[in-house]
Amino acid sequence: MPESPDPLVAWRRLRIELRRLREHKGDTQQQVADAMDWSLSKLIRIETGRIRISTNDLRVLTSYYGVEGDAREELIELSRDSRRQPWWEPFREYISPEYATFVACETDASEIRNFEPNVVPGLLQTPAYVAAVMGNAPQDRFVAQKKAELRLRRQQLLERHDMPKVRFIIDESVVRRVAGGRDVMREQLRHLRAMAGHPDVTLLVAPFAIGLYRLHRRGYVVFRFADESPMILYLAGGEGEMLTSDVRDERPVIYLEAFDELAGKLSEEESLKIIDDALQQLG
Repeated sequence: MPESPDPLVAWRRLRIELRRLREHKGDTQQQVADAMDWSLSKLIRIETGRIRISTNDLRVLTSYYGVEGDAREELIELSRDSRRQPWWEPFREYISPEYATFVACETDASEIRNFEPNVVPGLLQTPAYVAAVMGNAPQDRFVAQKKAELRLRRQQLLERHDMPKVRFIIDESVVRRVAGGRDVMREQLRHLRAMAGHPDVTLLVAPFAIGLYRLHRRGYVVFRFADESPMILYLAGGEGEMLTSDVRDERPVIYLEAFDELAGKLSEEESLKIIDDALQQLG
């Protein structure tokens, strides 16, 4: 884990814990708002992440919940972390709020499972492949360049000494589809092969012969964290959609189970053979 969590992750953890403390106390949002002499909307906005809570308000609220000592200081530290500027701040204006949360989760996760049916996962893309993918999207050229820069910066995650365990599954169509020309694709496939040897990276290819499998139509990422934070599911798309981390939402578990079920049917050795065959076809 990084020394301190990404600001968005820190804020998510804090608001989840504040809601948990309220529910543990058995109070409704209205009861807490009345006790704090706040409007109901203020508490709702804090618990949903629409506004930050000040340090003074946090001290009073945690005291009301009966949290003292080190436990309260940990929550205050999370509040401080949530106000730091993240490393990806220079790119904020070029990405959606959902994608910003995606990058934050990726930075802080202890385990990442990423399935891609159409393109090479962003963390494994070469610069030339990134340019080919970004150039094919209907967007302003400058914005595309900034998004490409962010994607390549994200890959520094795989160089960290505390990097997460990352598992990738890609459909065979990803390695068969030539993106950016034969030279670009040849370089990309060689990079995939090299990354498959990384001790903290697992790369699997779902062959055409396996037929259809669960949740095969759309790329997705499931994030797990070292603490007790709920899993996060990210569904890829035009702008992407960050789904709820609410423990009552079953979708992250459903996608996690689908990923692991598919992984259990695949072989790293056979996956490398598919990549090698695709390389051979490119000449």
